[in-house]
Amino acid sequence: MKRFWGFVFLCALSGAVAGAQILDQPVAVVRLTETVNIGQRELRQQARLLEQQIGRELTLDNRRELLEAQIAEVLISQAAKRANIRVSESEINQAITQQRQSLGQPVTDEQFRRIVEQQMGMNWSEYREQIRERLVQEKYVLEKRRSLLESAETPTDREIRDFYEDNATQFTNPTMVRFKHVFIDTRNLSSQDKAARRRLADELLRSVRNGVSSIDQLIDDSDDDARFSGGDFGYLIRQESPQAQLLGRSFVNQVFELEEGQLARDVLESNVGYHIVQVTHRRSARLLQLDDPVFPGQSTTVRDQIRNHLALSNQQRAFQRAINEVVDELRQEADVTLYEENLNW
Repeated sequence: MKRFWGFVFLCALSGAVAGAQILDQPVAVVRLTETVNIGQRELRQQARLLEQQIGRELTLDNRRELLEAQIAEVLISQAAKRANIRVSESEINQAITQQRQSLGQPVTDEQFRRIVEQQMGMNWSEYREQIRERLVQEKYVLEKRRSLLESAETPTDREIRDFYEDNATQFTNPTMVRFKHVFIDTRNLSSQDKAARRRLADELLRSVRNGVSSIDQLIDDSDDDARFSGGDFGYLIRQESPQAQLLGRSFVNQVFELEEGQLARDVLESNVGYHIVQVTHRRSARLLQLDDPVFPGQSTTVRDQIRNHLALSNQQRAFQRAINEVVDELRQEADVTLYEENLNW
C-alpha cells in the first residue's frame, strides 16, 4: 500500500476541500490558515477509486492512511498558499508532458486529452488545476527539505543490470502494426452530419481504389483540406492500451487483420471517426535486451527506463520522508480533530 498512498498525495486529490461545502458526516476538521471539513462522503469516493485500482476493499487501517494523506494535503496546500508558492504555465505544461509520456506508448495531445476526460472523469481545465495544485505542494516541500531530496541516490550500473536480470521477462514488445491513414473526425456531430462524413470517406476510398488518387496523395492534400487529416499513425498494439480504448476494440481488431502493405477494403470506423487505413509494418512480439528501444521509433532504451524507474523510486522515498517531516511540523501549529468513528461504513 505504500506506493498507493504516495500516489494519493502526488496526484493532489482535492476532494477534501470540495467536501467542505457538502453537509456530511465529518471524518476530520483541519485548520492551519482556514478551516476545512473532510467529509465521509468524499473520503468514501476516494476509497472507492483506490479499491478499483487495487482490486480489493480497503481495511479500516487503510482508510485511516487515506484520511492521513488528505489531512497532509490540506496542511501542505494551506502552508504553500501562506508562503505564496506559485508555479508557471510552462511548469504545468512540462508536468502534463511527463504524465503523457509515462503512459508507456506514444499518444498525441488530442488522444491524451480524451484519456483524461474518459478515465479521470474531469475536463481539461480541472485536470490542469489538479496538476497546478500538485506542483505547488511539491514545490513547498522541496523548499522546506531541499537537502533531503537532493540526497536521493543515483542508480548504479550494477543495480540497473540486476533489476533487468530479475525482471527480464517483463521487458517485451507485443505484436504491433504501424499504419498510415486518412482520418475524418465525427466527434460531437449530429447523425446527419456524421452520415455526410461517411459519404466523404467512401468517396475518398473509391478514388484510391479506382487509381484516381492514392492514400499518400490524400495525406498530402489534407494539409489544404479541412474536411480530413492524414499521416503516419505510428505503432498500434492489440492489447488494452490508451490508444485501444480511444479508438475502440472493433477498430483495433480490423487493423490487425490487415497484412503488411495492405489497404483496408472498406472505410474503418473508430470511436472518434472514419479511417482509410494502409498497414505499413507488422512487428512480432519480442523480448527486449537492455539497450533496445522501449518502443519502436523512440530513443528511450530499456536501460534508460530502468535507470529512471530506480531513480524515481529513490526520489519518492526521499520525498515521502520529506512530506512526513513537513507534515509533522505543520501539525504542531495546526488544529486537527479526527472523527474516527465515521471511518466505519
